[in-house]
Parts: sequence; C-alpha cells; structure tokens
Amino acid sequence: MDKNRKLILIFLISLIIITVIIIQHNQREKSEDLHIKLYLSQQQQVIELPFEEYIIGTVAAEMPANFELEALKAQAVCARTYALRKIIENHKYPLNADLSDDICSCQAYCSQEEFKKRHGDKQGKLWDKISRAVNSTRGEVLLYDGKLIDALYHSTCGGYTADAEEVWGNPLPYLKAVKCNYCSQSRFYNSNQIISWDDLRKQLNLKARIYEIKIIPYRPAGRVREIIINDRHFSAASVRHDLNLPSTWWQFKTNSNGVIINSRGYGHGVGMCQYGANGLAMNNKSYEQILRIYYTGVSLEKIRL
Repeated sequence: MDKNRKLILIFLISLIIITVIIIQHNQREKSEDLHIKLYLSQQQQVIELPFEEYIIGTVAAEMPANFELEALKAQAVCARTYALRKIIENHKYPLNADLSDDICSCQAYCSQEEFKKRHGDKQGKLWDKISRAVNSTRGEVLLYDGKLIDALYHSTCGGYTADAEEVWGNPLPYLKAVKCNYCSQSRFYNSNQIISWDDLRKQLNLKARIYEIKIIPYRPAGRVREIIINDRHFSAASVRHDLNLPSTWWQFKTNSNGVIINSRGYGHGVGMCQYGANGLAMNNKSYEQILRIYYTGVSLEKIRL
C-alpha cells in the first residue's frame, strides 16, 4: 500500500467514525475522546464511559489476564475493531445504547471493581498489564479492502480454525480456516463428554430408540455440519446447544451405555484463537504477526478516535 493510499484510507475511516460520533453523541467536538453508552445486561442499565476504557474492560472479560502481553494486545485490536464496526453499523441495543456486555449480541465487559473481586491480590498488576496492552495499541484496527473487518475470535480452535462459510454460510475473505499449532495448553483442546442413551433422547427430544448416528463433516478441519440420528437431521449448532458441548468439532463413539463425544476446541472456531494467540506470543510472535495469521489479507491501521 503506497503512502498516499494509506493516508486516504485512514482519512476515510476517521471520517466514518467521526460521522457516527456526531450522529450518536450530540455533536461532540472531534478532538474529544470518543465516549460510548454501554448496556449492562444483568443490571438492565446503561453507563457512559470513554471508548478505550471500555476496551480495557472488554479485554479483561474476554481473555485470561495472565496471558502474554502480545496476546492481550492482539485481543485489544480485535475488541476495538469489533466494537467500532458494531457502532458504525448502528446495531440496536436496549435503552438506545451503543454497545452491550451481552456476549450473544456483542462482547463481554468487566469493570475494574468486578475485576478486583475476581483476581484478589493479583488484580493490580494484571489490570495494569491489560491497560498497557490497550494503551499501546490505542486506535489500532483491522481493515480489509478499506473497511473494518468483523473481528471474530474464540477461546480454543483445537488445531484448526473454521472458515466463516462453514459456520454461518457467509464467505468472508479474511475469515478463512488456518492451521493452529499453539492452543494445546487449553483444557478444551481435546475433551470428552459421556451422555447416556436416555439423556441423549431427552435432550434432543427423541421418542424412539436410537439405532443410527451419522455425522456430516465440513472440511478442512472436520467440524460437523449436521448430524443424522435415525432419519432426523440436526444442525451441528443446535446439537451443540442442546447437549452443552464446547464446539462443533466432534467424534462420536457408541457403546451399550450411551455416547462418548470427543470434542476439539471451544467456541465457534472462526477468527482468532485466543489460546493460540497466547501460544504464538510465548513463541516470540508480535501482536501484528498474530493478527495476520488468523485474519487473511488484513491491514493494521491506526485511526484517531
């Protein structure tokens, strides 16, 4: 990317964000730090706080605080990109908030007070490390073709991330499946769940005796697309939800007592693998290198907020 194109790109993204600020925040001065309204789902109320302070709370909630600094930096860039894209798309949240702490529709958030309760005597150093990761990447976002990406991430991929098209049917050029050899320290890298035949029938609302289970996999990783039990078809996402499984990357083994399900990874598997990011950081990879591994063909740019 030549220098002039880069400057034009940064100007255009800044202009978009400034427009959002003007529309949603009562025509604040452009030089003022961006503030956002955050909906707290448990309290059912809205708080207002500086955007970068929100990113600190999001990183604190979304990634283990004892992870390497470069992994935390990568998480900060992802969280910032994800949140700004939500704001620009004018996603609807309760009480006219800009963002929410509900992970079903946005990102998690943890206040410093709650962080203290969770981490006790270690909270001071850990909070400082997270703050350092966020402040050192201030304003940095991920772009593809001049637009903010949907910076999805998950806990553990299990050895291979998923293509966005596999999971949601929507191909995105920067969310491609990539091999990951760095998340094996996660307890979810490889796990087993044992479910009796009776429990399996109850949880999947099956009336008849189960006589056949067939898995239809995706490639390249082998995550499951759908399961056929007897003659009924189930989506992998619905089975994961109903059986409370960590991912949709499975192998099923049956015996007289029920089903042994071997699961790989935790989460949807798309985008950055958080445990993989930490493993890469432990192997001296920078946050920029980590991000470019998990997001294909992106550029890392700094914009003024």
